Amino acid sequence: MSVPPGGRILLTGANGYLASVTISLFLERGYSVRGTVRSVAAHAWMKTYFDAWGTPGLLDGVHGIAHMAMDTSMDPGNHAIIDDTINSTLALLEAASKVASVKSVVITSSLAACALPTTGVPYTIDAGTWNTDAIQQTSTPAVPDELNEDKIKARWRGIELYAASKALSEQASFAWVREHAPVPFSFNTVVPNVNFGIAISPPNMGYRSTAAVLDAVVKGYAAAPSILPPQWYVDVEDTALLHVAALTLPEVQGERLLAFAGQYSWTQILEILHRRFPGRIRLKALPTDGQEVVDKGEVDNRRSIEVLKIMGKKEGFASLEDTLAKAMETIFENQGRNVPKTRIDLYYESLARSIGS
Repeated sequence: MSVPPGGRILLTGANGYLASVTISLFLERGYSVRGTVRSVAAHAWMKTYFDAWGTPGLLDGVHGIAHMAMDTSMDPGNHAIIDDTINSTLALLEAASKVASVKSVVITSSLAACALPTTGVPYTIDAGTWNTDAIQQTSTPAVPDELNEDKIKARWRGIELYAASKALSEQASFAWVREHAPVPFSFNTVVPNVNFGIAISPPNMGYRSTAAVLDAVVKGYAAAPSILPPQWYVDVEDTALLHVAALTLPEVQGERLLAFAGQYSWTQILEILHRRFPGRIRLKALPTDGQEVVDKGEVDNRRSIEVLKIMGKKEGFASLEDTLAKAMETIFENQGRNVPKTRIDLYYESLARSIGS
């Protein structure tokens, strides 16, 4: 089963970085989109930008569902995120199973559902890899006093909770589909690593998620690379295209599509940016005197390459250089405009002030 040409897609978390790019791609390919956001008033601009979608019953007339909404607060004390994520995902699957028009469902997962690699330490990831470490470490709530006393430990706890919520909700979803087989829709997940590339309407959305990191590099924030240590990148449009494929290709059934294009290092990124855009990148070099630690992971992304080719991308995943060039085009086009600041912008600014003081 798959979404028919011109079908209607329900996309949750429409105001997210990846989600907004995915909406744009669905519309470009002739599909209609019904998006959900937590605050309609805060995102009213989207109705005009994407050519207004209606607000009838959430699943009325929907042919495919892209569940992309996620809690990325990384709150170390929010152990409930695990059950909340599982329960909300299963509730969506239950609801979809009762709507005859729904033909396909895809859920956005994360690298964190597979592993939380340590830079420089070898690891392997394939479609059967799950983050069992995070699941085990979060099996019981943390002691509040420990989190209050150690900020580093608290931050890591928040990351582990997010990882466990993504892994366990994904596992629960596949288990639900098996238990209720045959379900009236196909089901897949897309598992991305670091998304670089274009950004949708920065004057309305700002630079969110990983898009904010490249914007910080252009602005010259020395701490920019520290947010995203060397790992695997993917062009955000390739991740979006894998979501389209998961909903519309009848041969993609019950799969985890790994959106991992290739490895990157900040040495590579800065070399590309300064070569392609001389004089326009304010961050000149990495803020370290030592040798950069590189990613040593191996990821089996062959199936995703195959799917991208079926979708018309003969080269498979976009190269790092092409991906970065597209990101820079978005940033340079919006320089001088009133781009709202996001939490990441404020974080970089606070670090810059503390270093300068």
